[in-house]
Amino acid sequence: MDKYSIPQHLDTPFKIILWTWDEVIAFSIPFFSLFLFLNAPLTAVGVGGFLVMLLKKMKGEEGHYFLAHMAYWHLPPFVMYKATPPSYIREILG
Repeated sequence: MDKYSIPQHLDTPFKIILWTWDEVIAFSIPFFSLFLFLNAPLTAVGVGGFLVMLLKKMKGEEGHYFLAHMAYWHLPPFVMYKATPPSYIREILG
């Protein structure tokens, strides 16, 4: 029995059943809002499924962390990283 396990892929994102966390959010927000407030379950599934397909298409062309990188560069600094300077600082030295 091995004491240590070596992951096969280091870049594999965290998944909830079949979807990554951002795909779950992209499905659940429109699903619950349309289902609870408008009582339209089929429309909710359709809109949520469309958003997940759109998100997978974007991530398939650009990579898994494309949206996180876009958020870092273009949104206000609501999440501060430990080792990364804020995105509005363009020159660090000189």
